[in-house]
Order: sequence, then C-alpha cells, then structure tokens
Amino acid sequence: MRTLTRTLLLLVIALVCAPALAQDQGKAPLPRVLVLGDSVYNDLSRSVATELKGRVEVVYARWEQEEVANTSTALAHLDRLLGYLDRDGKPLPKDKRPVWDLIHVNFGLGDLIYRAPGMKSFRVMPIHAGGVRTTPVDQYEANLHELIKRLKDTGARIVWASTTPIRASRSNIFKVGSEVAYNEIAAKVMAGHGVPINDMHAYAKARMDMDKPAGFGADPFHFDNAPLHEPVTDVIVEHIGIDFNR
Repeated sequence: MRTLTRTLLLLVIALVCAPALAQDQGKAPLPRVLVLGDSVYNDLSRSVATELKGRVEVVYARWEQEEVANTSTALAHLDRLLGYLDRDGKPLPKDKRPVWDLIHVNFGLGDLIYRAPGMKSFRVMPIHAGGVRTTPVDQYEANLHELIKRLKDTGARIVWASTTPIRASRSNIFKVGSEVAYNEIAAKVMAGHGVPINDMHAYAKARMDMDKPAGFGADPFHFDNAPLHEPVTDVIVEHIGIDFNR
C-alpha cells in the first residue's frame, strides 16, 4: 500500500511539474551582447546589465591584470576576449564558443596614453618626462581596420563607440583633446566598414566640466560621477530589437 501511495504521489508531482519544465526548456535563450573596451566600460557594463536584466545577457570582456586595453592588445588577445579559449588558453571547438548577437566596442584611451619608450613591458610616463604616445596615428588606423574585420567574422552586429573626452590633469599622461583626431580616424574606418557609431564622446562631454581638471589624477577615466551607461543601453535595445522603457 505504501509503495502504491508513493508511486501515485510521484506521478502527481511529475504531471504538475512537467508543463513548467517543458516551458522552461522551450524558452529561447537571451540575446548576448559583448562589451569590448577599456576600464571605462567595466562599471558601465554592470549598469547596462542591471537595466536589461531578463531581456539581454550583457558581458564585459575582462582583461588580465596589468594588461593595457588598446587596439594592439585587443588584436593580440581577441580570441580570449571573445571567449573562444578555455581556461588553459586552448581554442574551444566552434560549437562550444559563445555566440554574440552584438559587440559594442571602443579602444582609444589606451592608445592615447603616454608610456616609457623603448621598454618591452608597459609603464606609464608623463609627457614632460619623455613619455611617448602608445599608438601612433597610422598604427591606430591599421589596427582598427583589422579589429573590425575580425569582429565581423564572428557574425555579430558591431557598434563602435567614440572615445570619451580627455581634459587636463596633474598626471600629464594624456594630451588634452587628443581623442578628437583619433575619433575622426575611427569614424572614417567605421564608415568604410558600414559600422554604426555610438557617440559616447558627445554624451560624456555634455556631462563633464571640461574646464575643471580631472579628479584624482584619473584623466579621462573620471566623469564627475555622471552615469554614462544610458547610450550603451539604448544602442543595445535598438540593434537587438527589444521592448524597453526606463
């Protein structure tokens, strides 16, 4: 009798749970977005992920400690940043690789920072002390062409973000306003590849006091506590095609 009762109970549980389980298994996976950029996009990505929770999976491509995020290092480590390598650094089979619906990308600040010349390891050096810009203009343009080609090979939609403003600071490891010329180069490259641009430069500039030195010697990484995630959220909503209201 006990065995029969237990069997009937298990059958009832199975009948009740089966529709819910089938519905969950049949649920389409969330669209996946990779945010690829320097540390400006770290906290920003968390805010975007919070806004779009349950609608889009937002992933920030994290860097190894001591790595400087710029166009050269992005090209050198792109497979890892895209999630195409396992924990041991070995290539994953194609069917095990993450599929990205959209990649939001920017590199510029790490290219514009001044570094110690003639050193294999990266060390920041102020302009007045003899520092040299990390990525010359011609190299930046060539790197962008190669980067966009490789990102397009993923099959994802690509959106480029313009580099945020650089203002004066006591550390003197950036040249004030140098991002403008590099943004112009990037705009030309993106036009050639048919890649839309998220104008993060204009959005950030409208929210910063450009006449006030950057706080904490942080140069362009400090935005007077202004939230910068909204344009990224809006771009994702537009290109993924989901309903979203703030």
